[in-house]
Amino acid sequence: MFTYKQISQLNKTEMGIYQFIIQNMDDVLKMGVRELASKTFVSTATIVRFCQKVDCEGFLDFKTKLKAFQINNYTTEADDIDALQDFFVYAKTDEFIDAIKTFVDYIQEAKTICFFGIGTSGVLGEFAARYFSNVGYFSQSISDPYYPPLVHDNESHLFIVLSESGETREVIDQVRLYQTKNSKILLITNKPDSTLDLMANASIYYYVKDIVLPQTYNISSQVPVIYIIERLTKELQKTKMRRIKKI
Repeated sequence: MFTYKQISQLNKTEMGIYQFIIQNMDDVLKMGVRELASKTFVSTATIVRFCQKVDCEGFLDFKTKLKAFQINNYTTEADDIDALQDFFVYAKTDEFIDAIKTFVDYIQEAKTICFFGIGTSGVLGEFAARYFSNVGYFSQSISDPYYPPLVHDNESHLFIVLSESGETREVIDQVRLYQTKNSKILLITNKPDSTLDLMANASIYYYVKDIVLPQTYNISSQVPVIYIIERLTKELQKTKMRRIKKI
């Protein structure tokens, strides 16, 4: 509900209805169609058309979906803690440990390392690049989805992508561009079997609950991503120390 496509199709009057609903969701769930029309200074027919534009059969269907939307986008402190506990249990599994080892192998073979993400993932990419550089694996980060590739076809480059959904069109386009430059693609994502997951050479998943605000901002926990970045750097440091001891 309230997807980007739906919102983009609303006219000025319907956008006013949308803003009122988002700002008064609890009250709207108690209203009838006439009361909502009165509060938004439109006709009941306009309210019904609005409901249809957001893929509802009518006002009752709209209220049912609005209630589900509200519940799905509400989280308590206990929910957050439970989700993180579930992740850290998963982080002890063979599946997760093997994924970390696979990433370490790719990173050690790469000539250059670049993190890429946009929005919050872009900020985390900058953190990751700095963290990797701190342990001797110089890295760069890109948060501009239209930045040209910084690679050459005859060199071994590694592109580490951070994407919660794995379906962001701009990120997919950039990954496709890097693949034409003979780059290896690693993905840190919340969504297995996404488009980016299918494109990547290897992926690490963190499986946390999606929390998306009505304005379509994703506020799902990124603590697992930070943990994955730190875990990777520690494994890289351990590997480096083992090589030094052998010399």
